[in-house]
Amino acid sequence: MSDLGWTAIWLGALVGGVVACVGVRALGVASTYVRDLLHVGAGIWLLGWPAWHGHVAPIAIVGAVAVGTLLVPQMARRIELVARFQRSVSGGDERWGGLILYTLSYALLTAVGMTGQMFPAAAGLAALSLGDGVGGAVGRRFGEHRYRPPWGKSKSLEGSVIVGAAAAVAVLIVAAVCGVDLSVNQAVTLGMVAAISEGLAPRGTDNAVVPAAVWGAALLIT
Repeated sequence: MSDLGWTAIWLGALVGGVVACVGVRALGVASTYVRDLLHVGAGIWLLGWPAWHGHVAPIAIVGAVAVGTLLVPQMARRIELVARFQRSVSGGDERWGGLILYTLSYALLTAVGMTGQMFPAAAGLAALSLGDGVGGAVGRRFGEHRYRPPWGKSKSLEGSVIVGAAAAVAVLIVAAVCGVDLSVNQAVTLGMVAAISEGLAPRGTDNAVVPAAVWGAALLIT
């Protein structure tokens, strides 16, 4: 398939994701869990990286998404669907600024992955999507053993363990997609990097700190 065809498919998936978030929230699911679903679902983007023939289209797509995320608070005042989407994934302890960092991380590492070494960039984003997304949901629901770094928000040991485990699985998946021979020990190491960086990240910065840390670690060990 041509890059034009892939662009149409991914733009359709993006619109579908936005509508799905609004729909799930309308069913009564708390916005923090809708945000976790978005967090994890965005990782599907990484599975399509090897299918692109060039790098301009994928970089443009995530760049446009990052810019759009920056503009959402302004657009929400005029467009009801945008306002409903914003309410679906933010509120309470979940700030819109975190989603801005999330999409900026995707934009930057997609550009890096498409123009250089693909796997380390994909590993950073996979750890962010699956590791942080699943770990946050589990820690929020089942976490009992709490800790708080002086500069961060309260976390749970249970959530951090799941961040590491889910991130390890995620990097193994993208390694297979990228054609990289990654050992289980290497995957566990990257999972540990994800868990530690998520646990110690300053408040509101984990969506930037986690992918950057795992990307750097993946560069060193692969």
